[in-house]
Amino acid sequence: MSTVATDAESAPALPNAVAPGHLVPGPESLAAAGRAAAAGVGLRDRVAWLIALGVFAAYLPISLFRYLQRDPASWDLGIFTEYVKQYSQLRAPIVDIRGAGFDLLGDHFHPIVALLAPFFAVFPTPVTLLVAQALLAALSVIPVYRAGAELLGRGNGRAIGAAYGFSWGLQQLVNYDFHELAFAVPLLALSLSALVRGRSRAAVLWAMPLVFVKEDQGFTLAVIGLIIAIVYRRRASGLFLAGWGLLWSLLEILVIIPYFNPHHLYYYWYKTGTLSRGVHLSPLALLAQLGNGWQIKLPTLALLLLVTGFLAVRSPLVLAAVPSLVMRFVSGDVLYWGTTWHYNAPLMPIVFIAAIDAMSRIRTARDQGRAVGLVPLAMERHGVALMVAACAALAFQFPLSRLWQPGTYELQPQVAAENAAMALVPDGATVATTTDLLAPLAARTDTFFLTNYRTNPLTQYVVFTASSLGRGEYDPVAYVESITGNAPYRVIFRQDGVYALRLAPPRPVPPRPAPPRPARHGRRGSAG
Repeated sequence: MSTVATDAESAPALPNAVAPGHLVPGPESLAAAGRAAAAGVGLRDRVAWLIALGVFAAYLPISLFRYLQRDPASWDLGIFTEYVKQYSQLRAPIVDIRGAGFDLLGDHFHPIVALLAPFFAVFPTPVTLLVAQALLAALSVIPVYRAGAELLGRGNGRAIGAAYGFSWGLQQLVNYDFHELAFAVPLLALSLSALVRGRSRAAVLWAMPLVFVKEDQGFTLAVIGLIIAIVYRRRASGLFLAGWGLLWSLLEILVIIPYFNPHHLYYYWYKTGTLSRGVHLSPLALLAQLGNGWQIKLPTLALLLLVTGFLAVRSPLVLAAVPSLVMRFVSGDVLYWGTTWHYNAPLMPIVFIAAIDAMSRIRTARDQGRAVGLVPLAMERHGVALMVAACAALAFQFPLSRLWQPGTYELQPQVAAENAAMALVPDGATVATTTDLLAPLAARTDTFFLTNYRTNPLTQYVVFTASSLGRGEYDPVAYVESITGNAPYRVIFRQDGVYALRLAPPRPVPPRPAPPRPARHGRRGSAG
């Protein structure tokens, strides 16, 4: 049999299919086999940790130098920097970048990000968030490796771990600022890895915190719970997890987020363009929206499955990807459909562990002498090599290719000007700025998004780059006055298209002269 691992390296295969009509063996046999296999492929494999370290070392520069070059993809890093800063100071997560006085829990429900607050208190910089995100992606390699090693052999586990670690979905996660979905990646990897290794209780425990990552993750949990209940025959655990996920998602979408939202609604109900006010669905309109844009949606599906050589479709675990894909594809926002941004990162551990499970099922069926088609047999024998080849071919079509480009590490003169302009803003001041400067200023000031100036209060400072506004050199005072109603700002910095302005203090009102005092007269005598 052609595999990446040698026979000497291969650990015992973990059977997960038995007689016809049974999808998996009993939990006891699964657990026993898993413990036996784990004896040689546990957390002590230095090669697996070196792979994870390599993933971290590759991913951190991608996001770090985008930040240092002041080249953010969106306002997300600025928003989450202010969000974590508020938690680190034990305050409500009011993020003025999103809107003046806006509680970010009224946008999405992601309290798990508060776990970064203690680290931010020690290192109060957006880099703390970027390091954490790269670390979360790298750590997720270990549970994927363990699933592969215990079910398919140590060498195969290492190869799959490397293919997963450098998969395009994780690359896109670190390429687009910071996002709460970074926490979903290791949690899904840990949960599904435990599940295929016969540890259903651990799978449930690792999955439960996903409801605190984002409000839509509960629907993914509902599907995982049904898989545990039906496929793995852990009915109580599976139904509990399904109910837990569904209950939390509905509670977050219908109650918690509207409570914190200034308009008392869940804004993303309306992103589809097919929902009336409230939560009344239009099924036909939703189906029509689901069918739109397949020139973008189909390539996304193809790339998601290609990284596993399409093996993932042979495992029931791949169904865990369905809720996320449906919610994205039913949206009217084209940004959700494609391979850009961070939305595909949580699907990577799902499809990779599904592929591991599929190869294990095919191997078990073959070893037990049950009929196996030529195509599945070939996929099982060459599946790992196919996954490695597919991920290697795709890796350099995505941000990883930039590591070899000198421009990735070059800082333009404008960056020095931006740093000098921001240095003129004192800590704790209020400042309005453009997308490129949101994150560094949010770490130490009360920051507002300049584009929202009509709803922002007058800030003490305005700092911006003309290029980020699509403008060339021009009169910064006239521009700021035009959007602030002729507020009296004065230029305090101007260099390389970077401007800093300070709100002039109100002119002191001269004191009014005292009215003349009446002349004093002698006291009148009595009328006598």
